[in-house]
Amino acid sequence: MQSALEKMAYAVQNAPAVLQNIKAETSKPIIGYFFPVFPAEILYAAGIHPVQLYPRLEEPITLADDHLQTYLCAYVRAQWDQILKGKHAYLDGAIIPRSCEAVTFLYQTWKRHNPFDFIDYLNIPWKNSANTIWFFTKELQRVKNNLESFIHKEITSNALADAIVLYNQNRSLLKKACGLRNARNPIFSGRDIFNMVMSGFVLDKKEHTQMMTELLSQVEETAAPTTPEPPLVRLLLSGGCVLDTRLLDIITTAGAMVAIDDFNNGARSFQPIVDEGKDPMESLARAYATVPCGFNTAIRDRFSFMADAISKHAVDGVLFAVNRNCETEKFDYPILDGKIRTRFNIPTMLIETDYLCAMGPLQTRIEAFIEMIGGKDI
Repeated sequence: MQSALEKMAYAVQNAPAVLQNIKAETSKPIIGYFFPVFPAEILYAAGIHPVQLYPRLEEPITLADDHLQTYLCAYVRAQWDQILKGKHAYLDGAIIPRSCEAVTFLYQTWKRHNPFDFIDYLNIPWKNSANTIWFFTKELQRVKNNLESFIHKEITSNALADAIVLYNQNRSLLKKACGLRNARNPIFSGRDIFNMVMSGFVLDKKEHTQMMTELLSQVEETAAPTTPEPPLVRLLLSGGCVLDTRLLDIITTAGAMVAIDDFNNGARSFQPIVDEGKDPMESLARAYATVPCGFNTAIRDRFSFMADAISKHAVDGVLFAVNRNCETEKFDYPILDGKIRTRFNIPTMLIETDYLCAMGPLQTRIEAFIEMIGGKDI
């Protein structure tokens, strides 16, 4: 029998096939969305299977170059390339947030070529003002109305309330699992955490929550391993999206661990806990307006999030892994880097990643960085 972790890893590695099976078995429409700033609870309450969209690191980008500039984020280009090639045949539609520039302008390209039945955008609030929650609530209500027209039924307040409870439970379990990385010799590797989070974007949320419950129950019954000597170097890994697990493996092999992360397909995706028992749309707006992505969060708030993570998780150094063409993260990096060095006096390093990039040069730099902090001699 497969363990919960093995099932999660399988779902991540075989996401298209898993999603195709979900569609065949449930007959539910499947709608994708970008970034953790869209409340997937709305889709779940509608009887739609939500999937947060990320490209598979498989083959060179070809078809997308006819539609998108080659200097745009390679992950966005790869996602669109794979859609054009029919790699996401399970999808019935997409919701595209007006977020980073690359994703924002993908909406017009997607709508023009219209490969699916449903397409909508979501305006994300970029300011924290008195009108923010009012604006975002109205925007979510607009998308909800469009979804109701698509499925020809109402998305009820009770269904939304139930979805909020389920998603809150799932987020709490993920936070608990990530909290276990505070141990000197953590039971979960960086790849384990990656699979836990990424599988949650693929599997039914109730099934994933049951898996997380089972996994954490097993961990509580397992004796803690002996403390290694010397202890692992504890890193905060920050970036827009970190999809290449080779990076996580390099960090582990070099004698370090990702003590906490700050990227869209990591801790950012399970930060908001939504108020229960109140107006569901306003509660969703209030929670999701706080997701600390680079495109919608002030430097002050991003640094507050990272500073809290550094303090709580006893971080020894910060590794910024930024996609080569991610302007959003690159604008923020110099200021965040300076603030972290000034307050915490810990080493930091920036590496540029890319879709299907060569890892050899990055491996050398990462190993030297970790060895400088106190990792093992490679």
